[in-house]
Amino acid sequence: MDKTVLIVEDCRPQLAMLEKLVLEVNPEAKVFPVDNIDAAYAVMLKRTIDVFIIDIILDTTKPGDTSGIELAKRIREVEKYMLAPIIFVTSMEDTTKYAYTDLNCLGYVEKPFSPEDVKGLVKKALHHTTDKGGNASICFGKDRILYPVKIEEILYIESVKQTVYVHQKDGQTLSFPYLTCQKILDRADTDCLFQCARGVIINKDYVVNIDISNKYITLKGVAEKIEIGISFKKKVLEEFLG
Repeated sequence: MDKTVLIVEDCRPQLAMLEKLVLEVNPEAKVFPVDNIDAAYAVMLKRTIDVFIIDIILDTTKPGDTSGIELAKRIREVEKYMLAPIIFVTSMEDTTKYAYTDLNCLGYVEKPFSPEDVKGLVKKALHHTTDKGGNASICFGKDRILYPVKIEEILYIESVKQTVYVHQKDGQTLSFPYLTCQKILDRADTDCLFQCARGVIINKDYVVNIDISNKYITLKGVAEKIEIGISFKKKVLEEFLG
């Protein structure tokens, strides 16, 4: 799964610049640029974040504001984020010691920041991956009812025409209204699921073997071979061979 980066910066031009620098380091990264704490919390509820880039001063109307540090405190209270890299953007030198000791941040950049300094820290931070949790569920909707499906029960998913078919390890196939593969992966927020062809997502935990020459994947408990799409061959190689 692509790395996820949450950037929290109240200055829109600097927010755009930070997003640009992250993508220069890793064009495949999924970047969530937001300009306030409420929006940051909303992203964290929907996605698991690998790297945080946070401006310490997020409300310039408040003298002595350090709401970015308060956000970092809340992040550290979440178990899966106890070791997640946090990079602070600051113009306040006296906060850096606290950031290193109490919040265990990876580093900080001072405004006006050097693009190369930012990219160096981001490159280091992107080596970290937050555990996405393979025991999570995906919620599908049907007839205005929500159906949570445990990811560990899913062998593979097909998104065909106007229907999503979820093939489970107990032999059942569930059907739901159409969603794109990207929307399914966004909802799942897990490393276990991987798109290997147009309209096909597999659970990597059930992969038996991968035949690159003939372009198919064998899954445990699935009789038919799962095709590797032509445009996905390189991505499959990178995912499974590194």
